[in-house]
Amino acid sequence: MSTDYQFKPHEQPFMLGSPATPDHPTYRKVFYLLIGIFIGITASFQNGLLVANLSQIQGQMGLTPVEGGWISVAYNMTNACVTVLLYKIRQQFGMSLFSKITLFFLLSATSMQWLVSSHLLSSTTGISINPYYLELIARGFSGVVASAMTVLSIFYCLQGMPAARRISGLILGFGLVQFGVPLSRIISPYLAADGQLEGLFLFQVGLALICFGLINILELPRGNMEKVFENLDIISFAFFATGLAALAVFLVQGRILWWTTPGLSYPLIISVVTISIALWIETHRKNPMLQVRWMRSRTIIAFMITGAVMRILLSEQSVGAAGLLENLGYGNDQLIVFYAIILAASALALVLSIFTTNAMDLRRPVIFAVALIAIGAWIDTGVSLNSTPVMFYFSQFIIAFAAVYFMGPMVFEGMFRAIANGPAYIISFSVIFGISQTVGGLAGAAGIQAFTTIRTQMHYANMVSSMTAGNPAQMTQMLQGIQRQATVAAYDDLFFLMAVSATITAIYLLMVYFYYLYHKRNPLGKELAALAKIMGKK
Repeated sequence: MSTDYQFKPHEQPFMLGSPATPDHPTYRKVFYLLIGIFIGITASFQNGLLVANLSQIQGQMGLTPVEGGWISVAYNMTNACVTVLLYKIRQQFGMSLFSKITLFFLLSATSMQWLVSSHLLSSTTGISINPYYLELIARGFSGVVASAMTVLSIFYCLQGMPAARRISGLILGFGLVQFGVPLSRIISPYLAADGQLEGLFLFQVGLALICFGLINILELPRGNMEKVFENLDIISFAFFATGLAALAVFLVQGRILWWTTPGLSYPLIISVVTISIALWIETHRKNPMLQVRWMRSRTIIAFMITGAVMRILLSEQSVGAAGLLENLGYGNDQLIVFYAIILAASALALVLSIFTTNAMDLRRPVIFAVALIAIGAWIDTGVSLNSTPVMFYFSQFIIAFAAVYFMGPMVFEGMFRAIANGPAYIISFSVIFGISQTVGGLAGAAGIQAFTTIRTQMHYANMVSSMTAGNPAQMTQMLQGIQRQATVAAYDDLFFLMAVSATITAIYLLMVYFYYLYHKRNPLGKELAALAKIMGKK
Protein backbone atom coordinates (compact mmCIF):
# COMPACT_ATOMS: atom_id res chain seq x y z
CA MET A 1 0.00 0.00 0.00
CA SER A 2 1.37 3.42 -0.97
CA THR A 3 2.81 5.44 1.89
CA ASP A 4 0.89 8.53 0.71
CA TYR A 5 -2.48 6.75 0.87
CA GLN A 6 -5.02 8.77 2.83
CA PHE A 7 -7.11 6.61 5.13
CA LYS A 8 -10.86 7.06 5.17
CA PRO A 9 -12.56 7.77 8.53
CA HIS A 10 -13.58 4.12 9.08
CA GLU A 11 -10.07 2.97 8.16
CA GLN A 12 -8.29 5.04 10.79
CA PRO A 13 -6.38 3.23 13.57
CA PHE A 14 -8.65 2.37 16.45
CA MET A 15 -6.12 3.57 19.00
CA LEU A 16 -2.63 4.94 19.29
CA GLY A 17 -0.06 2.25 18.56
CA SER A 18 -2.27 0.07 16.36
CA PRO A 19 -2.18 -0.06 12.55
CA ALA A 20 -4.91 1.35 10.37
CA THR A 21 -7.50 -1.06 8.93
CA PRO A 22 -7.90 -0.16 5.23
CA ASP A 23 -10.34 -1.84 2.86
CA HIS A 24 -7.93 -4.40 1.41
CA PRO A 25 -8.70 -6.39 -1.74
CA THR A 26 -9.53 -10.03 -1.07
CA TYR A 27 -6.16 -11.44 -2.18
CA ARG A 28 -4.30 -9.11 0.18
CA LYS A 29 -6.58 -10.06 3.08
CA VAL A 30 -5.77 -13.72 2.47
CA PHE A 31 -2.04 -12.99 2.55
CA TYR A 32 -2.37 -10.95 5.75
CA LEU A 33 -4.30 -13.79 7.38
CA LEU A 34 -1.80 -16.46 6.31
CA ILE A 35 1.14 -14.37 7.52
CA GLY A 36 -0.65 -13.76 10.83
CA ILE A 37 -1.21 -17.48 11.33
CA PHE A 38 2.43 -18.29 10.49
CA ILE A 39 3.75 -15.62 12.88
CA GLY A 40 1.38 -16.83 15.61
CA ILE A 41 2.57 -20.43 15.28
CA THR A 42 6.21 -19.27 15.30
CA ALA A 43 5.50 -17.29 18.48
CA SER A 44 4.00 -20.37 20.11
CA PHE A 45 7.18 -22.34 19.40
CA GLN A 46 9.22 -20.05 21.67
CA ASN A 47 7.80 -21.71 24.78
CA GLY A 48 6.70 -24.99 23.23
CA LEU A 49 10.16 -26.07 22.16
CA LEU A 50 11.52 -25.20 25.61
CA VAL A 51 8.85 -27.26 27.40
CA ALA A 52 9.27 -30.21 25.03
CA ASN A 53 13.06 -30.34 25.17
CA LEU A 54 14.09 -28.92 28.55
CA SER A 55 15.27 -32.27 29.92
CA GLN A 56 17.30 -32.88 26.77
CA ILE A 57 18.83 -29.38 26.97
CA GLN A 58 19.77 -30.06 30.60
CA GLY A 59 21.33 -33.38 29.68
CA GLN A 60 23.32 -32.06 26.74
CA MET A 61 24.71 -29.13 28.75
CA GLY A 62 25.21 -31.19 31.91
CA LEU A 63 22.93 -28.97 33.98
CA THR A 64 21.45 -29.65 37.39
CA PRO A 65 17.64 -29.41 37.80
CA VAL A 66 18.11 -26.00 39.46
CA GLU A 67 20.14 -24.70 36.52
CA GLY A 68 17.50 -26.05 34.16
CA GLY A 69 14.90 -24.23 36.23
CA TRP A 70 16.69 -20.93 35.61
CA ILE A 71 16.17 -21.47 31.87
CA SER A 72 12.39 -21.58 32.47
CA VAL A 73 12.66 -18.55 34.75
CA ALA A 74 14.50 -16.57 32.05
CA TYR A 75 11.63 -17.13 29.60
CA ASN A 76 8.73 -16.56 31.95
CA MET A 77 10.13 -13.47 33.68
CA THR A 78 10.48 -11.54 30.41
CA ASN A 79 7.29 -12.90 28.88
CA ALA A 80 5.17 -11.80 31.84
CA CYS A 81 6.44 -8.26 32.25
CA VAL A 82 7.30 -6.99 28.77
CA THR A 83 3.71 -6.24 27.65
CA VAL A 84 3.68 -2.72 29.10
CA LEU A 85 6.95 -1.77 27.43
CA LEU A 86 5.99 -3.17 24.03
CA TYR A 87 2.71 -1.25 24.09
CA LYS A 88 4.47 2.07 24.55
CA ILE A 89 7.08 1.25 21.91
CA ARG A 90 4.26 0.82 19.38
CA GLN A 91 2.68 4.10 20.44
CA GLN A 92 5.85 6.18 20.23
CA PHE A 93 7.81 4.57 17.39
CA GLY A 94 5.13 2.91 15.26
CA MET A 95 4.47 -0.58 13.97
CA SER A 96 7.33 -0.64 11.47
CA LEU A 97 10.05 -0.21 14.10
CA PHE A 98 8.15 -2.47 16.50
CA SER A 99 8.15 -5.25 13.90
CA LYS A 100 11.87 -4.84 13.25
CA ILE A 101 12.73 -4.88 16.97
CA THR A 102 10.64 -8.03 17.39
CA LEU A 103 12.39 -9.82 14.53
CA PHE A 104 15.80 -8.67 15.81
CA PHE A 105 15.11 -10.35 19.15
CA LEU A 106 13.80 -13.46 17.40
CA LEU A 107 16.84 -13.79 15.15
CA SER A 108 19.18 -13.07 18.06
CA ALA A 109 17.59 -15.73 20.29
CA THR A 110 17.44 -18.46 17.66
CA SER A 111 20.89 -17.71 16.23
CA MET A 112 22.56 -17.82 19.64
CA GLN A 113 21.03 -21.20 20.41
CA TRP A 114 22.02 -22.63 17.03
CA LEU A 115 25.61 -21.30 17.21
CA VAL A 116 26.07 -22.78 20.68
CA SER A 117 24.51 -26.16 19.83
CA SER A 118 26.59 -26.49 16.65
CA HIS A 119 29.82 -25.33 18.36
CA LEU A 120 30.25 -23.01 15.37
CA LEU A 121 30.98 -19.96 17.54
CA SER A 122 33.95 -21.49 19.35
CA SER A 123 35.36 -23.26 16.27
CA THR A 124 35.38 -20.17 14.02
CA THR A 125 36.34 -17.48 16.52
CA GLY A 126 38.29 -19.42 19.09
CA ILE A 127 36.16 -17.77 21.75
CA SER A 128 35.04 -20.11 24.50
CA ILE A 129 31.70 -19.08 25.97
CA ASN A 130 29.73 -21.07 28.50
CA PRO A 131 26.69 -22.24 26.46
CA TYR A 132 24.53 -22.19 29.57
CA TYR A 133 24.78 -18.41 29.92
CA LEU A 134 24.00 -17.88 26.26
CA GLU A 135 21.02 -20.20 26.65
CA LEU A 136 19.75 -18.05 29.52
CA ILE A 137 20.09 -14.88 27.40
CA ALA A 138 18.44 -16.57 24.43
CA ARG A 139 15.49 -17.72 26.55
CA GLY A 140 15.11 -14.23 27.97
CA PHE A 141 14.94 -12.91 24.41
CA SER A 142 12.45 -15.66 23.55
CA GLY A 143 10.09 -14.47 26.29
CA VAL A 144 10.11 -10.97 24.80
CA VAL A 145 9.66 -12.38 21.30
CA ALA A 146 6.70 -14.61 22.21
CA SER A 147 4.78 -11.66 23.64
CA ALA A 148 5.66 -9.28 20.80
CA MET A 149 4.99 -11.79 18.02
CA THR A 150 1.61 -12.66 19.48
CA VAL A 151 0.73 -8.97 19.09
CA LEU A 152 2.06 -8.97 15.51
CA SER A 153 0.06 -12.10 14.76
CA ILE A 154 -3.13 -10.48 16.06
CA PHE A 155 -2.61 -7.33 13.98
CA TYR A 156 -1.96 -9.34 10.82
CA CYS A 157 -5.01 -11.51 11.46
CA LEU A 158 -7.14 -8.38 12.02
CA GLN A 159 -6.07 -7.10 8.59
CA GLY A 160 -7.17 -10.37 7.03
CA MET A 161 -10.63 -10.47 8.61
CA PRO A 162 -13.81 -9.00 7.10
CA ALA A 163 -14.86 -5.79 8.86
CA ALA A 164 -17.84 -7.51 10.50
CA ARG A 165 -15.63 -10.21 12.04
CA ARG A 166 -12.45 -8.23 12.56
CA ILE A 167 -12.37 -8.70 16.31
CA SER A 168 -12.23 -12.47 15.68
CA GLY A 169 -8.59 -11.84 14.82
CA LEU A 170 -8.05 -11.46 18.56
CA ILE A 171 -9.36 -14.97 19.19
CA LEU A 172 -7.21 -16.37 16.39
CA GLY A 173 -4.05 -14.65 17.61
CA PHE A 174 -4.46 -15.69 21.24
CA GLY A 175 -5.63 -19.18 20.26
CA LEU A 176 -2.55 -19.92 18.14
CA VAL A 177 -0.39 -19.62 21.25
CA GLN A 178 -1.92 -22.89 22.49
CA PHE A 179 -0.52 -24.78 19.50
CA GLY A 180 3.11 -24.46 20.59
CA VAL A 181 3.45 -27.34 23.04
CA PRO A 182 1.65 -30.08 21.05
CA LEU A 183 3.35 -29.01 17.80
CA SER A 184 6.74 -29.00 19.50
CA ARG A 185 6.14 -32.43 21.01
CA ILE A 186 5.21 -33.79 17.56
CA ILE A 187 8.17 -32.42 15.58
CA SER A 188 10.92 -32.63 18.24
CA PRO A 189 11.52 -36.41 17.90
CA TYR A 190 12.16 -35.91 14.16
CA LEU A 191 14.36 -32.81 14.47
CA ALA A 192 16.40 -34.20 17.35
CA ALA A 193 16.28 -37.88 16.44
CA ASP A 194 20.00 -38.41 17.11
CA GLY A 195 19.85 -36.76 20.51
CA GLN A 196 21.43 -33.55 19.19
CA LEU A 197 19.57 -30.25 19.41
CA GLU A 198 21.37 -28.53 16.52
CA GLY A 199 18.63 -29.44 14.03
CA LEU A 200 15.96 -28.16 16.39
CA PHE A 201 17.62 -24.77 16.81
CA LEU A 202 18.37 -24.53 13.08
CA PHE A 203 14.64 -25.08 12.48
CA GLN A 204 13.93 -22.08 14.73
CA VAL A 205 16.42 -19.95 12.78
CA GLY A 206 14.62 -20.93 9.57
CA LEU A 207 11.25 -19.89 11.00
CA ALA A 208 12.72 -16.55 12.10
CA LEU A 209 14.14 -15.86 8.63
CA ILE A 210 10.81 -16.70 6.99
CA CYS A 211 8.99 -14.35 9.39
CA PHE A 212 11.52 -11.62 8.62
CA GLY A 213 10.90 -12.04 4.90
CA LEU A 214 7.10 -12.11 5.26
CA ILE A 215 6.78 -8.91 7.28
CA ASN A 216 9.01 -7.12 4.76
CA ILE A 217 7.06 -8.40 1.77
CA LEU A 218 3.73 -7.28 3.26
CA GLU A 219 4.03 -4.70 6.02
CA LEU A 220 1.23 -3.65 8.33
CA PRO A 221 -0.47 -0.34 7.46
CA ARG A 222 0.95 2.64 9.28
CA GLY A 223 -0.62 3.92 12.48
CA ASN A 224 -0.53 7.08 14.52
CA MET A 225 2.48 7.87 16.70
CA GLU A 226 2.90 10.15 19.67
CA LYS A 227 5.53 10.79 22.34
CA VAL A 228 4.26 8.74 25.27
CA PHE A 229 7.34 7.68 27.24
CA GLU A 230 7.89 9.53 30.51
CA ASN A 231 10.82 9.39 32.93
CA LEU A 232 8.60 7.81 35.58
CA ASP A 233 7.84 4.93 33.20
CA ILE A 234 11.36 3.60 33.66
CA ILE A 235 11.10 3.57 37.46
CA SER A 236 7.63 2.05 37.50
CA PHE A 237 8.50 -0.60 34.91
CA ALA A 238 11.70 -1.50 36.75
CA PHE A 239 9.79 -2.24 39.95
CA PHE A 240 7.02 -4.08 38.10
CA ALA A 241 9.43 -6.22 36.05
CA THR A 242 11.55 -7.01 39.12
CA GLY A 243 8.47 -8.18 41.00
CA LEU A 244 7.24 -10.46 38.23
CA ALA A 245 10.74 -11.86 37.70
CA ALA A 246 11.08 -12.63 41.41
CA LEU A 247 7.66 -14.30 41.40
CA ALA A 248 8.74 -16.48 38.46
CA VAL A 249 11.87 -17.47 40.40
CA PHE A 250 9.76 -18.45 43.43
CA LEU A 251 7.22 -20.50 41.45
CA VAL A 252 9.74 -22.32 39.22
CA GLN A 253 12.55 -22.98 41.70
CA GLY A 254 10.10 -23.66 44.52
CA ARG A 255 8.89 -26.85 42.90
CA ILE A 256 12.48 -27.95 42.21
CA LEU A 257 14.14 -27.10 45.54
CA TRP A 258 10.94 -27.38 47.64
CA TRP A 259 9.16 -24.46 49.21
CA THR A 260 10.79 -24.58 52.65
CA THR A 261 14.33 -24.28 51.26
CA PRO A 262 16.21 -21.50 53.10
CA GLY A 263 16.42 -18.35 51.02
CA LEU A 264 13.49 -19.18 48.75
CA SER A 265 11.25 -16.80 50.67
CA TYR A 266 13.36 -13.83 49.54
CA PRO A 267 12.11 -13.83 45.92
CA LEU A 268 8.52 -13.92 47.19
CA ILE A 269 9.15 -10.98 49.54
CA ILE A 270 10.89 -9.04 46.76
CA SER A 271 7.96 -9.75 44.45
CA VAL A 272 5.33 -8.49 46.90
CA VAL A 273 7.30 -5.36 47.79
CA THR A 274 8.33 -4.30 44.28
CA ILE A 275 4.95 -4.96 42.64
CA SER A 276 3.26 -3.03 45.47
CA ILE A 277 5.60 -0.08 44.88
CA ALA A 278 4.93 -0.18 41.13
CA LEU A 279 1.16 -0.22 41.67
CA TRP A 280 1.43 2.62 44.19
CA ILE A 281 3.36 4.71 41.67
CA GLU A 282 0.83 3.97 38.93
CA THR A 283 -2.10 4.80 41.23
CA HIS A 284 -0.75 8.28 41.97
CA ARG A 285 0.53 9.19 38.49
CA LYS A 286 -1.08 11.79 36.27
CA ASN A 287 -0.60 9.65 33.14
CA PRO A 288 -0.37 6.05 34.40
CA MET A 289 0.63 3.09 32.26
CA LEU A 290 -1.72 0.89 34.28
CA GLN A 291 -5.22 1.86 35.41
CA VAL A 292 -4.80 0.42 38.90
CA ARG A 293 -8.16 1.56 40.29
CA TRP A 294 -9.93 -0.15 37.40
CA MET A 295 -7.73 -3.24 37.75
CA ARG A 296 -8.66 -3.68 41.42
CA SER A 297 -12.41 -3.33 40.83
CA ARG A 298 -14.55 -6.32 41.74
CA THR A 299 -15.40 -7.29 38.16
CA ILE A 300 -11.80 -7.13 36.93
CA ILE A 301 -10.46 -9.07 39.91
CA ALA A 302 -13.12 -11.71 39.25
CA PHE A 303 -12.08 -11.76 35.58
CA MET A 304 -8.41 -12.22 36.50
CA ILE A 305 -9.20 -14.96 39.03
CA THR A 306 -11.33 -16.80 36.47
CA GLY A 307 -8.51 -16.68 33.92
CA ALA A 308 -5.94 -17.89 36.46
CA VAL A 309 -8.22 -20.68 37.75
CA MET A 310 -8.79 -21.88 34.17
CA ARG A 311 -5.06 -22.02 33.57
CA ILE A 312 -4.52 -23.90 36.84
CA LEU A 313 -7.24 -26.43 35.98
CA LEU A 314 -5.74 -26.89 32.52
CA SER A 315 -2.51 -27.97 34.20
CA GLU A 316 -4.31 -31.32 34.52
CA GLN A 317 -3.17 -31.85 30.94
CA SER A 318 0.14 -30.01 30.57
CA VAL A 319 1.57 -31.24 33.90
CA GLY A 320 -0.82 -33.95 35.13
CA ALA A 321 -1.41 -36.36 32.24
CA ALA A 322 1.91 -35.50 30.58
CA GLY A 323 3.76 -35.96 33.88
CA LEU A 324 2.15 -39.33 34.56
CA LEU A 325 3.01 -40.66 31.10
CA GLU A 326 6.59 -39.47 31.54
CA ASN A 327 6.81 -41.27 34.88
CA LEU A 328 5.45 -44.40 33.23
CA GLY A 329 8.41 -44.26 30.85
CA TYR A 330 6.85 -42.81 27.69
CA GLY A 331 9.08 -40.44 25.71
CA ASN A 332 8.26 -37.81 23.07
CA ASP A 333 8.68 -40.32 20.23
CA GLN A 334 6.02 -42.57 21.81
CA LEU A 335 3.55 -39.73 22.35
CA ILE A 336 3.35 -38.29 18.82
CA VAL A 337 -0.22 -39.55 18.28
CA PHE A 338 -1.19 -38.34 21.77
CA TYR A 339 -0.06 -34.79 21.01
CA ALA A 340 -1.48 -34.94 17.47
CA ILE A 341 -4.89 -35.54 19.04
CA ILE A 342 -4.37 -32.58 21.38
CA LEU A 343 -3.38 -30.42 18.38
CA ALA A 344 -6.47 -31.50 16.43
CA ALA A 345 -8.70 -30.65 19.40
CA SER A 346 -7.06 -27.23 19.72
CA ALA A 347 -7.56 -26.48 16.03
CA LEU A 348 -11.22 -27.56 16.15
CA ALA A 349 -11.87 -25.42 19.23
CA LEU A 350 -10.23 -22.39 17.63
CA VAL A 351 -12.33 -22.64 14.48
CA LEU A 352 -15.57 -23.11 16.44
CA SER A 353 -14.70 -20.28 18.81
CA ILE A 354 -14.08 -17.86 15.92
CA PHE A 355 -17.43 -18.61 14.30
CA THR A 356 -19.66 -19.19 17.34
CA THR A 357 -18.54 -16.69 20.00
CA ASN A 358 -21.48 -14.42 20.75
CA ALA A 359 -20.70 -11.03 22.28
CA MET A 360 -24.09 -11.08 24.06
CA ASP A 361 -23.44 -14.41 25.77
CA LEU A 362 -19.79 -14.80 26.75
CA ARG A 363 -20.22 -16.73 30.00
CA ARG A 364 -21.85 -19.88 28.61
CA PRO A 365 -18.77 -21.02 26.57
CA VAL A 366 -16.56 -20.60 29.65
CA ILE A 367 -18.92 -22.74 31.73
CA PHE A 368 -18.94 -25.34 28.95
CA ALA A 369 -15.12 -25.35 28.89
CA VAL A 370 -14.87 -25.84 32.67
CA ALA A 371 -17.43 -28.68 32.46
CA LEU A 372 -15.31 -30.36 29.78
CA ILE A 373 -12.24 -30.14 32.04
CA ALA A 374 -14.24 -31.73 34.85
CA ILE A 375 -15.43 -34.57 32.58
CA GLY A 376 -11.90 -35.16 31.30
CA ALA A 377 -10.44 -35.24 34.81
CA TRP A 378 -13.14 -37.66 36.02
CA ILE A 379 -12.35 -39.96 33.08
CA ASP A 380 -8.65 -39.90 34.02
CA THR A 381 -9.28 -41.10 37.58
CA GLY A 382 -8.51 -44.74 38.16
CA VAL A 383 -5.10 -44.76 36.44
CA SER A 384 -2.69 -47.62 37.11
CA LEU A 385 0.77 -48.88 36.21
CA ASN A 386 -0.81 -50.42 33.11
CA SER A 387 -2.20 -47.12 31.81
CA THR A 388 -1.14 -46.28 28.25
CA PRO A 389 -1.38 -43.10 26.15
CA VAL A 390 -4.35 -44.57 24.27
CA MET A 391 -6.41 -44.49 27.48
CA PHE A 392 -5.96 -40.70 27.64
CA TYR A 393 -6.90 -39.87 24.05
CA PHE A 394 -10.54 -38.96 24.64
CA SER A 395 -10.11 -37.22 28.00
CA GLN A 396 -7.19 -35.11 26.79
CA PHE A 397 -9.00 -34.31 23.53
CA ILE A 398 -11.86 -32.63 25.38
CA ILE A 399 -9.51 -30.89 27.84
CA ALA A 400 -7.40 -29.56 24.94
CA PHE A 401 -10.62 -28.40 23.29
CA ALA A 402 -11.58 -26.55 26.48
CA ALA A 403 -8.13 -24.91 26.72
CA VAL A 404 -8.68 -23.04 23.46
CA TYR A 405 -12.48 -22.74 23.49
CA PHE A 406 -12.55 -20.64 26.68
CA MET A 407 -9.94 -18.23 25.29
CA GLY A 408 -12.24 -16.42 22.84
CA PRO A 409 -14.95 -15.43 25.34
CA MET A 410 -12.33 -14.43 27.92
CA VAL A 411 -10.55 -12.19 25.41
CA PHE A 412 -13.85 -10.68 24.27
CA GLU A 413 -14.97 -9.92 27.81
CA GLY A 414 -11.67 -8.34 28.78
CA MET A 415 -11.51 -6.23 25.64
CA PHE A 416 -15.10 -5.06 26.03
CA ARG A 417 -14.49 -4.01 29.61
CA ALA A 418 -11.33 -2.16 28.59
CA ILE A 419 -12.61 -0.45 25.42
CA ALA A 420 -15.77 0.69 27.18
CA ASN A 421 -13.57 2.73 29.53
CA GLY A 422 -11.26 4.03 26.81
CA PRO A 423 -8.27 2.91 24.71
CA ALA A 424 -5.89 3.68 27.60
CA TYR A 425 -7.39 0.77 29.50
CA ILE A 426 -6.49 -1.81 26.85
CA ILE A 427 -2.89 -2.01 28.05
CA SER A 428 -4.19 -2.78 31.56
CA PHE A 429 -6.33 -5.59 30.15
CA SER A 430 -3.32 -6.98 28.26
CA VAL A 431 -1.24 -6.99 31.44
CA ILE A 432 -4.02 -8.61 33.49
CA PHE A 433 -4.69 -11.30 30.92
CA GLY A 434 -1.02 -12.03 30.31
CA ILE A 435 -0.20 -12.25 34.01
CA SER A 436 -3.24 -14.42 34.77
CA GLN A 437 -2.17 -16.89 32.08
CA THR A 438 1.57 -16.92 32.78
CA VAL A 439 1.37 -16.87 36.57
CA GLY A 440 -1.66 -19.17 36.54
CA GLY A 441 0.27 -21.69 34.46
CA LEU A 442 3.33 -21.50 36.71
CA ALA A 443 1.20 -21.69 39.85
CA GLY A 444 -0.68 -24.69 38.46
CA ALA A 445 2.55 -26.52 37.66
CA ALA A 446 4.00 -25.65 41.08
CA GLY A 447 0.85 -26.74 42.91
CA ILE A 448 0.65 -30.03 41.03
CA GLN A 449 4.33 -30.75 41.71
CA ALA A 450 3.86 -30.07 45.43
CA PHE A 451 0.65 -32.12 45.63
CA THR A 452 2.01 -35.16 43.78
CA THR A 453 5.25 -35.09 45.77
CA ILE A 454 3.43 -35.07 49.11
CA ARG A 455 0.92 -37.70 48.05
CA THR A 456 3.68 -39.93 46.62
CA GLN A 457 5.52 -39.82 49.95
CA MET A 458 2.33 -40.66 51.84
CA HIS A 459 1.42 -43.58 49.57
CA TYR A 460 5.00 -44.84 49.65
CA ALA A 461 5.13 -44.76 53.46
CA ASN A 462 1.80 -46.61 53.72
CA MET A 463 2.86 -49.28 51.23
CA VAL A 464 6.27 -49.84 52.81
CA SER A 465 4.80 -50.10 56.30
CA SER A 466 2.68 -53.04 55.17
CA MET A 467 5.68 -54.95 53.76
CA THR A 468 7.48 -57.76 55.52
CA ALA A 469 11.29 -57.97 55.57
CA GLY A 470 12.85 -60.47 53.16
CA ASN A 471 15.84 -60.93 50.87
CA PRO A 472 17.73 -57.56 50.58
CA ALA A 473 18.04 -57.86 46.78
CA GLN A 474 14.34 -58.63 46.43
CA MET A 475 13.58 -55.90 48.89
CA THR A 476 15.38 -53.29 46.69
CA GLN A 477 13.39 -54.40 43.64
CA MET A 478 10.15 -54.28 45.60
CA LEU A 479 10.92 -50.78 46.87
CA GLN A 480 11.48 -49.56 43.31
CA GLY A 481 8.18 -51.07 42.26
CA ILE A 482 6.43 -49.53 45.26
CA GLN A 483 7.88 -46.13 44.34
CA ARG A 484 6.29 -46.34 40.90
CA GLN A 485 2.98 -47.50 42.37
CA ALA A 486 3.04 -44.64 44.86
CA THR A 487 3.72 -42.14 42.05
CA VAL A 488 0.81 -43.43 39.98
CA ALA A 489 -1.47 -43.36 43.03
CA ALA A 490 -0.47 -39.74 43.64
CA TYR A 491 -1.43 -38.78 40.07
CA ASP A 492 -4.74 -40.60 40.54
CA ASP A 493 -5.33 -38.40 43.61
CA LEU A 494 -4.43 -35.37 41.49
CA PHE A 495 -6.98 -36.23 38.79
CA PHE A 496 -9.64 -36.68 41.46
CA LEU A 497 -8.75 -33.30 43.00
CA MET A 498 -8.86 -31.60 39.60
CA ALA A 499 -12.17 -33.26 38.77
CA VAL A 500 -13.75 -32.08 42.03
CA SER A 501 -12.28 -28.57 41.67
CA ALA A 502 -13.47 -28.21 38.07
CA THR A 503 -16.93 -29.54 38.98
CA ILE A 504 -17.29 -27.04 41.84
CA THR A 505 -16.06 -24.21 39.58
CA ALA A 506 -18.53 -25.16 36.85
CA ILE A 507 -21.42 -25.30 39.33
CA TYR A 508 -20.50 -21.89 40.77
CA LEU A 509 -20.23 -20.28 37.32
CA LEU A 510 -23.53 -21.89 36.33
CA MET A 511 -25.24 -20.46 39.42
CA VAL A 512 -23.94 -16.97 38.59
CA TYR A 513 -25.07 -17.40 35.00
CA PHE A 514 -28.62 -18.37 36.02
CA TYR A 515 -28.69 -15.48 38.50
CA TYR A 516 -28.16 -12.97 35.69
CA LEU A 517 -30.55 -14.90 33.44
CA TYR A 518 -33.28 -14.88 36.10
CA HIS A 519 -32.91 -11.12 36.61
CA LYS A 520 -32.73 -10.61 32.83
CA ARG A 521 -29.41 -8.84 33.11
CA ASN A 522 -26.23 -9.12 31.10
CA PRO A 523 -23.07 -9.03 33.24
CA LEU A 524 -21.51 -6.92 30.49
CA GLY A 525 -24.56 -4.71 30.00
CA LYS A 526 -22.86 -1.42 30.91
CA GLU A 527 -19.77 -2.19 28.88
CA LEU A 528 -21.77 -3.21 25.79
CA ALA A 529 -23.87 -0.03 26.02
CA ALA A 530 -20.74 2.10 26.30
CA LEU A 531 -19.14 0.25 23.40
CA ALA A 532 -22.25 0.75 21.24
CA LYS A 533 -22.09 4.46 21.99
CA ILE A 534 -18.42 4.59 21.00
CA MET A 535 -19.05 2.71 17.75
CA GLY A 536 -22.05 4.93 17.05
CA LYS A 537 -19.88 8.02 17.20
CA LYS A 538 -17.56 6.48 14.65
